[in-house]
Formats: sequence, structure tokens, C-alpha cells
Amino acid sequence: MPPARRLNEYRAKALSSSREPAKDPAAADSIETVLKLEKEDEQELAPVHRAFHAIGAFFGTIYFILFQVLVVTGWIALNSVPALRAWAIDPFPFPLLATFLSLEAVLLTSCVLIRQNAMDRTSERRDYLELQINLLAEKEATRTLDLLHRVAQHLRMPDAGDHQMTELAKETRVDQIARDLKNRENEAETK
Repeated sequence: MPPARRLNEYRAKALSSSREPAKDPAAADSIETVLKLEKEDEQELAPVHRAFHAIGAFFGTIYFILFQVLVVTGWIALNSVPALRAWAIDPFPFPLLATFLSLEAVLLTSCVLIRQNAMDRTSERRDYLELQINLLAEKEATRTLDLLHRVAQHLRMPDAGDHQMTELAKETRVDQIARDLKNRENEAETK
């Protein structure tokens, strides 16, 4: 089954299951949101790009390979078998076939690259969204730990000297973490 068809079936199944009463409404909402974003991404593509996506999806299947083998075998048979020589248009060594296959290779490569670029842009957007969500979750966790620490102090709970909780309750300096990571990467490259 072609990957595009499997993806469409998965989406249809997810949509139909999300319409059923959900056991976890938050998960159902998240699934629905992701599916909406996927559909919006797909609809934002120009019709030409959608066509290239469909073509690129077909090129990556066993059906394309079988089609290619049949066409090339038929071409060679048409131009080689003595009984069919009356219709021959490309005698051995098949220069016209070589030209068509070369052109096809260029077009296939272009389709795949266009599709890959679109997938890369989608992946970058997802990575950025994931980073934003992680930063928000970090702020929420830090705030929760800070409030928990204050409640414990207000209730005069004995402090077990948990310095790790105190450290975790401080605001995370993402810019400093990013600089440290970049410095470590540069050090690893120079070694």
C-alpha cells in the first residue's frame, strides 16, 4: 500500500476515532488539534506542490518500480523482437530510451527534492512549536516548584536541606544553556 494512502487511512481512522466519545478529552483535543494543523499545512501548499507531493509519493512505491520495469521491458521488446520490428522506433542501443530515462531521473530527483524541502519546513515548524511548548512547560514547572517551596515554608515544614529542589525552583536561563551547548559542540569539533 502506498505510504500516502496509509497516511490518509491513518488520518481518517484518527478523525473517526476522535469523533467517538473520548476516554481522555484532553488527548482527544490534542489529536484533533494536530490533525487540523496537518490539514492546514497540506492546504497551504500550492496546487503544483501538492501535485509534486503526490507524484513523489507514487515514485517511492513498489508500484512505480513495477510500472517502470514493464515500460522498459515493453520498449526493449518492441524495438528488439524481430516480429515487432515494423513498429520499432528506437533501435539498439536504444538512445531514445536512454534520453527518456535520463529526463525521468532529473524530474524524479526534482520531485523528491521539492517534497523533501516541504517536509523539512514542516519539521522545522514542529521543532519550533515543540521548543515553545517545552519552554512553557519549564516555566510552569519552575513556578510550581517555587509555589510548593513557599507553601512548605509557610507550613513550617522541616527543610531536609534539599538544595536540588531550591535549584530547580529557580528560573532556567535558556540562553545560558544554549551558549553552554554551543561551546561544548565547538570544543568537540576542535578535538
